[in-house]
Amino acid sequence: MKLYYEGGRLMAEFQELIKNFDRIRDYMRQFYVYGFKVRNDFDARSARTYDNERRRIESWLGGCTRSGYTSKGKQVYINIDSKSVPQNPLYAAWKSKSFTDNDILLHFFILDQLFEHTEGLGASALSDQISLAYGAVFDPQTVRLKLKEYEASGLLCSHKEGRNLIYQLVLPRFPRDSPLWEPILTAVSFFQEAAPFGFIGSTILDWKNRRNQLFQFKHHFIVHTLEDKVLLEILTAIREHRRITYENKSFRTGSITTQSGVPLKIFVSTRTGRRYLCLYLPSLRRFHNARLDSIVSVTREEPWEDYERILHALLANLDRCWGVSFGSGRSRMETVCLRLFIDEDKEPYVLNRLYREGKGGEIIKIREHEYLYTGAFFDTNELLSWVKSFTGRILDIQGTCQPAILKVTRDWERMYQMYFKEEKEKTDGTF
Repeated sequence: MKLYYEGGRLMAEFQELIKNFDRIRDYMRQFYVYGFKVRNDFDARSARTYDNERRRIESWLGGCTRSGYTSKGKQVYINIDSKSVPQNPLYAAWKSKSFTDNDILLHFFILDQLFEHTEGLGASALSDQISLAYGAVFDPQTVRLKLKEYEASGLLCSHKEGRNLIYQLVLPRFPRDSPLWEPILTAVSFFQEAAPFGFIGSTILDWKNRRNQLFQFKHHFIVHTLEDKVLLEILTAIREHRRITYENKSFRTGSITTQSGVPLKIFVSTRTGRRYLCLYLPSLRRFHNARLDSIVSVTREEPWEDYERILHALLANLDRCWGVSFGSGRSRMETVCLRLFIDEDKEPYVLNRLYREGKGGEIIKIREHEYLYTGAFFDTNELLSWVKSFTGRILDIQGTCQPAILKVTRDWERMYQMYFKEEKEKTDGTF
């Protein structure tokens, strides 16, 4: 707890620990991804809330936060070289959950008593033992709820004795001094950064007082951890074949909409690192992809009986997705045709790239050093950045989606006006 004086009175300012992860999630993403924003840009909540959340992040991340001043005001941002960090510093948010005094006391009382009574205890008996041993009185129902929580977490196990439910500690699979720990911790050092929910691995390393000194990651999207809570709910729904209701926040307007669908897959962009939830929307009878970082909350609903059929239908359609878009919903493929100049003798890698990245499109050699690429996909717009990477080799481009074709040809025309026309005027001596 931080304290400050206001009007001669000592006031509580903020707590480093948080009760709800969602309070800090958006601020951490804003500071990491949109570091150009100033205090007045965070208008969804009060200025005091912004100050408290900023101080909380600064207390967690220490040397990873930076600030600067512009004409608009002070900018606060998270500055991290993701290639060089041995551990994702954003995990600190997951390790900062607040607890009440009773939560902490009851935690240690329960574990201590069950360690002594290896035969196990019921909720009422455990409540009596805590009162006798520590002079602390807890309602048996409070103890029972905590025991159920710990059983769900895997700390305890239970069995029936008559009408009573008896709880026991789950013994470790191998002792703390086991030689197995060394290879296990090596694996944990890798997976804490390479897999979802890596903060669990980070917590294990903290417990063993170890740090990752072996692995570095070139494309390390550390901000993914801010989405792990949402991802866990989605993956659970996928495993259980359940429909979900989720809240989606627009990055452009800030508005929140509610959508219902059947989650099927999680897609990850190898170029941007963005993760997408692919789901089936029964109301529209089509597939849809939602950015994972725009999903605010997820609620699991009833199981979906037709799950296997729609999953099979999705897999049959994936070959026609260039990226994550399923098009406008008209179920019509958009065709793109490129005529390229490729000297396969001098630049065989260009032709190899066309085959490797063309997503199954047809490639025909029409004459010496000229090739025709034809592909049909849901959304031509997703191809444009890839098409532009062949600039200088494209002789002609045609397609059924004329707005997309015009967009890329106009970009080339502007490029010509910027570079080649200026060079031609210089050569002609016009200026």
